[in-house]
Amino acid sequence: MVQPMHVSGFRFATPVHAVLGALLLTACSPNGPRPASGRLGLGLADSALAGGAPTLALQVSKAVLQRNPNDVPAMLRRGDAYLQLGDAPRAAASYRQALILQPRSVPALMGLGRVALASDPAEAGARFSEALAVDPANQAALSDRGVSLDLSGLHAEAQTDYRRAIALGNADAARGLDDGAENGALAATEVDLAVSLAISGQPSEAVRILQPIAASPDATPRVRQDLAMALSLDNRPDEAAHLLLTQMSQDQARSAMAGYQALRPDAPATPAGTDGS
Repeated sequence: MVQPMHVSGFRFATPVHAVLGALLLTACSPNGPRPASGRLGLGLADSALAGGAPTLALQVSKAVLQRNPNDVPAMLRRGDAYLQLGDAPRAAASYRQALILQPRSVPALMGLGRVALASDPAEAGARFSEALAVDPANQAALSDRGVSLDLSGLHAEAQTDYRRAIALGNADAARGLDDGAENGALAATEVDLAVSLAISGQPSEAVRILQPIAASPDATPRVRQDLAMALSLDNRPDEAAHLLLTQMSQDQARSAMAGYQALRPDAPATPAGTDGS
């Protein structure tokens, strides 16, 4: 059993309804500014992706591509929309089309890596490495390559990538170059590092990293469950169970605890032909 990792996703700040409102105001104003339709459309596509509306983003990107079939940014948004919709083949086709026109496109390489992540971590890692060859300081590429390495069982290498991404993020923060989205990405990478440490025999260090993140009012249930997993692996089952019971039912918590114990290095192997239940 491999603990699911937190894959870096789409992090945009503007809600869809705000952009739609701005579009309506612009359309209703006879003297208002009229930005280029392609640029305006892609801004709407970005906001739709951030707001969990990939179907709208797909419609917008397709409309832009109808006007300009070689618009690489629109191809990238179309790929992102397909990826959010779970259509990996069409997402990959969009990213590959973008790469034909821009062979060193980091977003296209990142997209192909994310498409491959669930089915072929080694292929995903190769794509993220290609992106890093173009942009060595790309924090998202480092973090996502770390996920691919963790999924391949290469935990030490994964942790090196996570730490490099975190160091870059902290350096940006010290220079005042970060924003809300980058803060969220940094926290997600810290969680990925902690999970990697927990499942590779360093649960105490994982608990140290996760406790302040999980204590935040903005912490997601997933982060708190990751902390429970680390506590369980750190031989603190009572604390882990107590935390889980704030997130789920008693039966669900019992099942989760059993799953965490299966991650222990000394856990007995599941006999062939059984499901481990």
